[in-house]
Amino acid sequence: MKAVTINISLNPELADFARSDSAAHAFDSMSEYMRDLIRNRRQEQIKQDAAFLEKAIAGAPPGDPSDEEMAAIVKAQHRLRAERRKRARCA
Repeated sequence: MKAVTINISLNPELADFARSDSAAHAFDSMSEYMRDLIRNRRQEQIKQDAAFLEKAIAGAPPGDPSDEEMAAIVKAQHRLRAERRKRARCA
């Protein structure tokens, strides 16, 4: 797969942290460091989604959901993801 270049801007404090953290964990480049952070974030998102689904399944009634129930489930999942993203930006 062809790599895509994405440039980011960091304040000096975050840049210093990223440099020292990447060196402490023996990354060969800042790109490797950022890829690792993104992979870890993606895995965390998958774990959160799986936990949400497992909880929903445990309390679900038997049988398939109706189209209306399925639409409500999808809407709730989108809302929860948006709330998580908002909390992450504020943190």
